[in-house]
Amino acid sequence: MKICAMAEQKPKVAKFDGDEWEFVFPASIEKTYEEYFEGVELLGENDAAAEKIFKKLIQKHPYHIDAYNHLSLAFKNQKKLFESFLTAEKAYLLGKLCLPKEFKMGKSKLPWGILDNRPFLRSCQILGMEYQDKKQYQEAIYYYTEALDCNEDDNQGLRYLILRCWFAMKKYDAAALLLKKYHDDWGMDFIYGRLLLAIINGEEKKIKPLLSDALEYNKYVPAEILKDKHAAPINYSDMDGIAIHSEAEAYDYWVNNKIILSDMRIKAFFAEIK
Repeated sequence: MKICAMAEQKPKVAKFDGDEWEFVFPASIEKTYEEYFEGVELLGENDAAAEKIFKKLIQKHPYHIDAYNHLSLAFKNQKKLFESFLTAEKAYLLGKLCLPKEFKMGKSKLPWGILDNRPFLRSCQILGMEYQDKKQYQEAIYYYTEALDCNEDDNQGLRYLILRCWFAMKKYDAAALLLKKYHDDWGMDFIYGRLLLAIINGEEKKIKPLLSDALEYNKYVPAEILKDKHAAPINYSDMDGIAIHSEAEAYDYWVNNKIILSDMRIKAFFAEIK
């Protein structure tokens, strides 16, 4: 009976248009969403309580991928790093287990606009971030790229995480290719990323306009780079997010790009323009 119950709870992945597919979760999981969102709301405020909610959901619904995703985050917030990694891996593997043989990674798509596709796409990101935190950047890129291949619109901002990994590995040619691919992207990571690459490669003609773009977006980054000691601004942990163009955003950029920003060529350049 238990095996039969698990089979009934396993999501199906069905093709609906060309190469586009969708996860279809059973009603038994859909009925848990009110309790699930209660747990999500508790993340960052009462992670122990959130942990209990997600564990309860998983016990009743072994294929509740998003319960695993957010249980991993609850563990991470409590510094239970071993548990957060294993849980993130479990979420991802459950999602992969649902994909039929006809689903071809790199070709088949899982559009973000279909809500039931999001748990698996999130699992790729969360597991990638686990590897990124361990400084296993190549592994992180693998999972980010897998989700990006499934959803090319990149609603999760995975291209920014990939760029940070390339910079951390000092794979500047790969970073340049990524920036070229998204040449119309004017997010902070890409605006400053183009400038950092120009500095490292000594591309003098590119630096001035790129510096102008970067400073127009966030003028606080150069000062943050040159600090001897970095401390989070008071509003850095604001649950409503980090304000763009702010000192908190500049600090966050430094946190996520410490390796490349410690390069002496970068520091010397910003010291000169101070």
